[in-house]
Amino acid sequence: MAKIGIILGSLRKESFSKKIANNVASLFPEGYEAEIVEIGNLALYNQDFDDENNVPAEYTAFRNKMKEIDAVLFITPEYNRSVPAVLKNALDVGSRPYGASVWDGKPAAIISQSPGSLSAFGANHHLRQSPNSSTT
Repeated sequence: MAKIGIILGSLRKESFSKKIANNVASLFPEGYEAEIVEIGNLALYNQDFDDENNVPAEYTAFRNKMKEIDAVLFITPEYNRSVPAVLKNALDVGSRPYGASVWDGKPAAIISQSPGSLSAFGANHHLRQSPNSSTT
């Protein structure tokens, strides 16, 4: 069974991202299991946590969960022509400590959405530019 982790760029309980995720999760064919991975509880990334071996439990839980995931689907709105801070923070938490990125070798896809005329083009573009390796 392939595990697909869905990461939402919006924390709002009635967000468009969450509604899309719930719909898309039901569309995966047999043999795939999709689940939303929580990122709203992650403290802002601070390298001192890793350097001083004082990693928050939420970082560890997130990193361990992502290690179990075979592929990632990001579903995000656009905030100020880019990705929401909560999503960028999750990318940062997952890419550290150096050499232990949970993103390495993981296929990913992006669904960006916005009621605006550009349909979250900026968020989609910026998310594709975010490093996805341990070299960040």
